Amino acid sequence: MDNLYAVVLAGGRGERFWPKSRSNMPKQLLTLTGQSSMLGETLKRVGSLAPVERQWVVTGEDLVKSIEKIGIVGPRLIGEPAGKNTAPAIAVAAAEIAREDPEAVMMVLPSDHFINDVPRFQQALRQGADLARRGYLVTIGIAPARPETGYGYIERGEMLPDCSIPCFVVKSFREKPDAITAGKFLKSGYFYWNGGIFVWKAKAILEQIEKHLPELHQKLTAWQKQGGLSAGPEKFAEFYREVEKISIDYGVMEKAERVAVIKGDFGWDDLGSWEAVERFHPRDQQQNVLVGNCLAIDSQNNLVYSDDGMVAALGLKDIIIVQSQGAVLVCHRSKVQEVRKVIEELKKQPDGKKFI
Repeated sequence: MDNLYAVVLAGGRGERFWPKSRSNMPKQLLTLTGQSSMLGETLKRVGSLAPVERQWVVTGEDLVKSIEKIGIVGPRLIGEPAGKNTAPAIAVAAAEIAREDPEAVMMVLPSDHFINDVPRFQQALRQGADLARRGYLVTIGIAPARPETGYGYIERGEMLPDCSIPCFVVKSFREKPDAITAGKFLKSGYFYWNGGIFVWKAKAILEQIEKHLPELHQKLTAWQKQGGLSAGPEKFAEFYREVEKISIDYGVMEKAERVAVIKGDFGWDDLGSWEAVERFHPRDQQQNVLVGNCLAIDSQNNLVYSDDGMVAALGLKDIIIVQSQGAVLVCHRSKVQEVRKVIEELKKQPDGKKFI
């Protein structure tokens, strides 16, 4: 597979992991589950499929130095002048890769996922590459473990032949459901979580962008005629100022034909909030998860995390406490998805920016 490329999307801010995640060192650059950063783990997982010379990382231009600082060297870094969601990021990577290799197949991977069974994950990607060469746009759906309302879903249709693992035609993409609908999705067995993992030929996704996002494609083509990334940061910034902020799912995948989904069953987690960290650490007899120099006394079902001194919980229940880099988060479990509200408030404070 010497024409298989990896494109890792690493532009998120990981705000729900504040105070450990900061603007210059967001979640994907932190070591939360493995021996290295989540970005580093992602690149390592696909290294046997796409060696470092065929690896690309798309991130914010303000994070390029931070990525280099944590020891990520070798992959080509694309520093976006602004966050415009996944469609422009993927379009840029596809155009640059297609310029280098017109027959290239791209794997598109988020930078902040945990994968437990790497060989099975790699098998799914290999199968995706095979389908991509057969003309499909491929997404890897995650076999759901619970009636989750925080993810979009992919509905599978008929099974595709000649596949080593279960592969299906995509029947529909569904928005994040309510709890009752999510329960029905889980029970039916026909729905997978949309994890944002894709495989396709670079030229195939460019053709679909031309069809479904013609304005983006027009501006992309004009920028490529100027030389693309080799034309320099000013031309890149000029191109980015003019493009629409839109996801590849909404802009292309929901409208495209010949879309396939591979059932992904390899121990996946997107580490969306502090609660996800609990899945990687043992609980004590009172169901507390303690990470770092922490104590919990007469307390039940709490997460206490510290990488900066001692934290003690006394008489607490269903609370999350995180101490990191001179800041402390204390919130009820029911509010863990709303941590970004803290960041919004800090932005309004005179000295708040030093904590974000």
